[in-house]
Amino acid sequence: MAGIKIAFDFGTSTVLAAVHGRGVKIKEPSVIAYDTFDDRIIAIGRDAYRMIGKAPDSITVVRPVREGTVYDYDAVEHMLRHYIQKLCGNRIFKPEVIISVPAGVSELEKRTVAELATKSGASKACVIEEPLAAAIGAGVDIHDHTGVLIVDIGGGTTDLAIVTGGCIAVSSSLGVAGKTFDEDICRFARREKDTVIGDVTAESVKKQVGAAKFPDAELAVRAVGKDYLSKLPRSIEISSTDIFLCIREHLEQIIEGIRLLLESTQPELNADILTNGIIVTGGGAMLRGIDEYIQNRLGLRTRCAEEPELCVVRGIDRAFSDRKILSDNGYVFKSYSDIKDFEE
Repeated sequence: MAGIKIAFDFGTSTVLAAVHGRGVKIKEPSVIAYDTFDDRIIAIGRDAYRMIGKAPDSITVVRPVREGTVYDYDAVEHMLRHYIQKLCGNRIFKPEVIISVPAGVSELEKRTVAELATKSGASKACVIEEPLAAAIGAGVDIHDHTGVLIVDIGGGTTDLAIVTGGCIAVSSSLGVAGKTFDEDICRFARREKDTVIGDVTAESVKKQVGAAKFPDAELAVRAVGKDYLSKLPRSIEISSTDIFLCIREHLEQIIEGIRLLLESTQPELNADILTNGIIVTGGGAMLRGIDEYIQNRLGLRTRCAEEPELCVVRGIDRAFSDRKILSDNGYVFKSYSDIKDFEE
């Protein structure tokens, strides 16, 4: 009896995992907490997220993935092993795993991610670029040789790619994404409201009232932080308009990134984009009006995918059902020994 098949979208903000044939089973913050002195793991995921900004010096809370790149390999290995064990239970056979990476990462980084997956309990691992997985998850017919522009706005990176015929024709990755918007909100609160708020509060505010346009009906939420001068607790109001104005500069960087990508694209593919438009995926697609903003700035039809934050993990899961997607484009499952033999 073969092991189960697991799709992993291991992002800067969130870890998503789907078991093939059973749907998405894990959706937790990409956070780990461990004892500062003996490196003992204390909490992973949601429990660790609750400790951000509140943990004592004896506990270190980290996000092991930044801007889509693994920077704490031990932490990622611990997290992958934890989730693989959680999904597999006491099964004898190890699972096959497909895990996503941002567009444009090096072959060395891809091998490193595959090695981490196999060291964490996978029998074999395959690595796939996030924009291609997002296109599959958004329902794009990737066997069709017409181009579609995917804008995948994650927590640490915004991946831009034109997908055609089951492969990425041209792509780029920007270091502007959800966490950048959170930082913008923190700066706004400090500069305009004389109040210091934490990253977790900023993220909550963004999810509740964040907007990429001047709203038709103003939304507002209370955010609690501390007064910049007195250092005492303070509650302030932040509106949708406030958020749009403070993140607009970075929204423009995404627009400029799309322009540059299209400038480097073949005319025939540009013609396809004029017809097929742009699909926005990732957690950033849930920002109110982001599709309208991109459409108005570029003059290209733009839509947000259904349940955009799940597109990558669902696309990876669907690739298990159509192995031709992988084999035709050089995506290969490798065991730990395969990877080490290649390195040697």
